[in-house]
Amino acid sequence: MRSKILVISIILFFSSISPSSLPDFSLKKIDGTQFSISEVLGKKIIIIDFWATWCKPCKKLLKKLDEIGREFSDQVEVLAISTDESSSFARIESYIKSRGYRFTVLLDPDSNVSGIFNPAGTIPYTMIIDLSKKIVFTHTGYVPGFEKKIREKINELTDK
Repeated sequence: MRSKILVISIILFFSSISPSSLPDFSLKKIDGTQFSISEVLGKKIIIIDFWATWCKPCKKLLKKLDEIGREFSDQVEVLAISTDESSSFARIESYIKSRGYRFTVLLDPDSNVSGIFNPAGTIPYTMIIDLSKKIVFTHTGYVPGFEKKIREKINELTDK
């Protein structure tokens, strides 16, 4: 019964938004404070990446996203949303700090947010949101060189 209600809720949710718009959501940051996407939506180009500590391609992509975030720091906000279970929070924090990553890390242990954007749950899953709050790029997976596509899209959006 609960799964039927969940499926119906998701269908109703998706029917209420345009496929390319980004609905508002809030998640806890790695430091325990609350973060709402509305804090950055429309102010910078946003790269959202869903990942997990056990996912090797995710870790490779995070390194590249940190480089991109530093390169375009005035124009781009990188949000790395971990889908790890809550028992892994200490491991997430340790991993991020040990690499000196500067992007914002959000926690989605129940996949409430990732389930909206990536119902299949495959990771890494990357989205780019433009200044008009539209999802303009999505991609599943990582292969070396993929970051070039992200840079190209950012350059296109910033007219660089």
